[in-house]
Amino acid sequence: MKKLVIAGSYEQAQLWIKNDLAKRSAAGETTLSQSEYTIVHNQDQLRGMRDPNGIFVGTWRERKDIFEILNMLLVQMTDPVKHKIIQDLLVYHIIETTE
Repeated sequence: MKKLVIAGSYEQAQLWIKNDLAKRSAAGETTLSQSEYTIVHNQDQLRGMRDPNGIFVGTWRERKDIFEILNMLLVQMTDPVKHKIIQDLLVYHIIETTE
């Protein structure tokens, strides 16, 4: 499964991917490709996934669609640990935006 990259901007996602590939290469990995990653542009890209794996980078909290993305991720999580992490992020976002 591809690693999802949820960032504040496309440039932030690209930079993180570039740095991650460089770090993995320095660690001795030889089979590396940008195609191992998916930059999340909207919540519709997440449809049909089950327990997706990924990372939040940069100014992801400032995305206008972060509520929708977190909500979609929450629905897809069956792993209790991942579900709790996304649930906590969603609750934090709701609290942060209603204050």
